[in-house]
Amino acid sequence: MIAVVGSYNVDVILRVSKIPEIGETVIADEVYITHGGKGSNQAVSASRLGSHVKIIAAVGDDKHGTNAIEFWKSENIDVSKVKIKNGINTGTAYIFVDKKGRNIIVVNRGANYNLSEDDLNNSLEGDILLIQLEIRENVVKKAAKEFNGIKILNPAPANLKDTEILSLVDIITPNEIEFKELVNTDDFEYGLNVLLKKVKKAVIVTLGERGALLATRDGKKVLIPSPKVNVIDETGAGDVFNAALSVYLEKGFDLETAVEYANKVAALSVTKIGALGPKLDEVRKFLEEIDNE
Repeated sequence: MIAVVGSYNVDVILRVSKIPEIGETVIADEVYITHGGKGSNQAVSASRLGSHVKIIAAVGDDKHGTNAIEFWKSENIDVSKVKIKNGINTGTAYIFVDKKGRNIIVVNRGANYNLSEDDLNNSLEGDILLIQLEIRENVVKKAAKEFNGIKILNPAPANLKDTEILSLVDIITPNEIEFKELVNTDDFEYGLNVLLKKVKKAVIVTLGERGALLATRDGKKVLIPSPKVNVIDETGAGDVFNAALSVYLEKGFDLETAVEYANKVAALSVTKIGALGPKLDEVRKFLEEIDNE
């Protein structure tokens, strides 16, 4: 089973011709309202790939919170540990997406920031733990400390204050921007070594259309390419990558192979609008297509 401790947001997606500069006003071409939040995206994406998933998250006592729980149930996710926070709004994210699929995101944490350490009691069981940084760091730390399986930290957003968390996780999966924020240097090799000394097993830097760089503490370093696709919307690609990585590790694949599959699933996810991953039958069809090329 995959346990996800993380966030839920209502995603307000605004498609624009260009991302606005500071002080600039642009007109949205289209507006979508959908389910999001890194924890929710990863949980749903993992469930769609066939894994048994439990989410530990907090929502507000509003219609968005109710909708979130019903949505997770419809995606076959265990919601028994979801907490409803009275008098607090459900988290919301505002996402601007331009014609090239690039995005900027502003998040109002809402109930996510009220998920507490106590909310984790009697909840941390499973084979894989997925954690992110859209909830309080003390909650992330407790989850990483007490979980007994493989622990994956997706450090987003990357304003990590308690760096002891890094020593508690097996794998960390920053994108290029998050990587630089974590190591505070433009020297990639130096930064990679810094992170490798802190985590237990591996660093995976996701590189968008270039794939992902896998580096392990036992000396392996390999760039794993991603298949070329027509990018529509990059929102949630990192979440889909982390979900797929967890699923294939849970299935017993070695880390390099799991990253290869995660790249492919994430590539498929950017060919459509939205932050949620593809379903298993879509992935199987896509894998067959690229294998035959």
